[in-house]
Amino acid sequence: MTTRTCERCKGTGVSCLGNTCRLCGGTGKIDPPDVEAITKAITTSRGASKGKRRFRASKPKEGGPRAYYVWRMARFHGGADVSMPVCAMMDIEGDPFEPELDALASEVAKVVFGTDKAAAYRWANALGHDLSVPDGMPASAYPGGPVHDGLADVLEG
Repeated sequence: MTTRTCERCKGTGVSCLGNTCRLCGGTGKIDPPDVEAITKAITTSRGASKGKRRFRASKPKEGGPRAYYVWRMARFHGGADVSMPVCAMMDIEGDPFEPELDALASEVAKVVFGTDKAAAYRWANALGHDLSVPDGMPASAYPGGPVHDGLADVLEG
């Protein structure tokens, strides 16, 4: 992957307030995501089997907005926290690699939580659709279920 134009400042390097764009640092370009660094930031070896890593129970301190976004969206899609991830979305607004970050979050959700559809079922039904939630989904996927399950599992790798 190569760099892409920052969508927040439209490649100018200047924010709408006339300041240096905080997303691209004034370059007008954004580098591709470092999947290895993001994966490391959203996992920890603490409490995991030797040679394994565990999905972090709390917000990653390292890795910046992209790591937080992937961590939060994985929790959202996986059903650990189905409240809207507005802050995570705002943090990467204008990142031209958002589709790739979303795909990574979905894959992490599948590995860690066994699904990337829990929030989709929860919110589709909340928005008036009548979807039958399949058996085996986290309790948060069902209408009236908890918003936060506190789910965590081992992320292999």
